[in-house]
Amino acid sequence: MIQYQHALASEGVITHIGTITREVRSTQRYRCVGFGAEMTAVLGNIKAHHFRHSGETCSWESYLHKLGKQIIKQRFDGSETFNVKFYSHNSCPHLVQCGIRKYPVWKRCTPVELRTVNLKEIYDTCHVEVTYRGFRANLMFTHSEYPERPPTFLEIAVTHPCNQNKINSVIRIIELDVKAELDLIQNITENTGDLVPQKIGVNLTRYISAIRFYNFKRTHQPTYTLDRFRLYVDDIGEYRAKMEHGAGSCHEAQFTHEEDSCFEVMLPEKFNRQNYLYDLGLALSIQEGFRVEHCKLCSRYSRCTFVNISKVLDGASGKYHIVGKKILNKSIPTSEIDRWKIARNCKEYYASVRTTQKVINSCKDLPYLKWRKDDYINGY
Repeated sequence: MIQYQHALASEGVITHIGTITREVRSTQRYRCVGFGAEMTAVLGNIKAHHFRHSGETCSWESYLHKLGKQIIKQRFDGSETFNVKFYSHNSCPHLVQCGIRKYPVWKRCTPVELRTVNLKEIYDTCHVEVTYRGFRANLMFTHSEYPERPPTFLEIAVTHPCNQNKINSVIRIIELDVKAELDLIQNITENTGDLVPQKIGVNLTRYISAIRFYNFKRTHQPTYTLDRFRLYVDDIGEYRAKMEHGAGSCHEAQFTHEEDSCFEVMLPEKFNRQNYLYDLGLALSIQEGFRVEHCKLCSRYSRCTFVNISKVLDGASGKYHIVGKKILNKSIPTSEIDRWKIARNCKEYYASVRTTQKVINSCKDLPYLKWRKDDYINGY
């Protein structure tokens, strides 16, 4: 294994050997991260590139420990995100009766979940080697504007793991086992402990060193936003529909429905990328027995046209002429046309069973939920 892949460049920034070229090497001087001794960038054609001490070699443990603190602080300070992932129990009160979980495509909402937390949303400062409540931290994350906010420690364990007193302190601690430089640049994801799935927590190699989380909150209630299609009856007794983007959380929109709704279809926001929930809602309304009339359900919709009348100025005569131009129904933006009213008044309207089923089939793998009010069992 090639060691010493990092060094301090002239300006004091940690540099990886992979960024060094022969041209760059000739203009820089490099020092050891461990104790500051001079190092040389070895860029041969046989062995992997690395840094080599010009004189006495420092302790590998000391090198890794100091490198870990500096490289992680540099990553924290230089990025808008610093994600860590740890396992926690799903405390959602609707976990058992949740309708979204039954879909294979919805790979979330398991009893134990891997939770992602961006520490930069909680802290803005990373301290190196400081003492808090009598315990020494390799790295400690705090917030400059909220000094009362409990900090989080990050410990680099090369040969000495956290002692039990520090673990029992209830301070949040992330501990990284570090045996090689690669361990310092991997994602900080919990991979050992009682909550970690067995297939992940076994057979850790030197390339997947142990990452432990102590004293973190182990319950979490995940929340996802749903879009909602609502079918209702308007003031003149006709069916209408409304799309509600971001209708509410999965806890609200799934179990609490609008009083005037007779039928609703809900879909997690992230799965409604092309806004096809409206078409799905219309198709499912027909399938549920509602006598819905809408242009998109008509067998003639793809070839239905209107004549658009406009005045066109004749440049030669200076007079306006009336010109009629055919335009496709489907090319007109929804904001400019009332397809409910047109369908109700169209003598050629015919709801296509084939179109309805095609829409439903195209969405069969989506985690959508249906709800209907009992008062409308046989349609309005």
